[in-house]
Amino acid sequence: MRREPKVIIVDTRNATDYERERIREVAEWKGSAPGQVARWLGTLAAPVDKAIRAALTDETVENALAEANRLAGRMLAERGGEAPADLEAADTAAAATRTWAVGYAAAGGAGAGAAGIVGLAVDIPFTVTMALRAIRRIGADYGYRDPEEAEFALRVLAVAAANSVHEKERVIAVIEKEAEGDPAHGGATRGAVGKEGAIFATRSIAAAVAKNLVGRKAAQAVPVIGAAIGAAASMSFLDDVCTAAQRLYQERFLRDRAILEAPIR
Repeated sequence: MRREPKVIIVDTRNATDYERERIREVAEWKGSAPGQVARWLGTLAAPVDKAIRAALTDETVENALAEANRLAGRMLAERGGEAPADLEAADTAAAATRTWAVGYAAAGGAGAGAAGIVGLAVDIPFTVTMALRAIRRIGADYGYRDPEEAEFALRVLAVAAANSVHEKERVIAVIEKEAEGDPAHGGATRGAVGKEGAIFATRSIAAAVAKNLVGRKAAQAVPVIGAAIGAAASMSFLDDVCTAAQRLYQERFLRDRAILEAPIR
């Protein structure tokens, strides 16, 4: 069934030409379906997928999420840095973070892939840690360094790990609702880390991440090609994570500066 493109209208009168182009990219990303890399890689792993899903439970991923967010926050505090001068400067910094994260994940994925199915027990928690570190660093690139960003980082991860169009749109809708919850502060910062139902419970995010990652990672257990598949799976996941982080933080950056008056819908 063909899906009609989503039409998104937003007031850009206060934006520069550069900012308008980024707003267009955010709008296109919000209206696009999640990538199909996980589904393609998963077809290579049908014989071992069930066994891997039984070994890598939601609880395993949930524990990895909690530890990864703690570690990411600590390392970010040690790193320091200044607030960006404008969106273009923030985007430049975020692009460098993306390059670092994707490259680091590729190396780790290749090493774990060479170890076959045994390597997955270490590789998936490692990939989750890299994902949250990347999200927190990209947030910092846009000037969002507060400890409370740990909550928003999980929201970004939930979007990046969405396994369907419906899942992605549902999570984004909740983020948008939270962003409108604090009109005294423009809505985008304090509201963005508010509590909004069970959709952002760590266990529910862990379930989505486990499903998404196992679909990609199971194929690295295939003999001979495991290392190459492991690298490709890690790269694709971190690329999706960095894209989600950059788009969501771009929107917050523009809303907090009154360049956007409402979420891009």
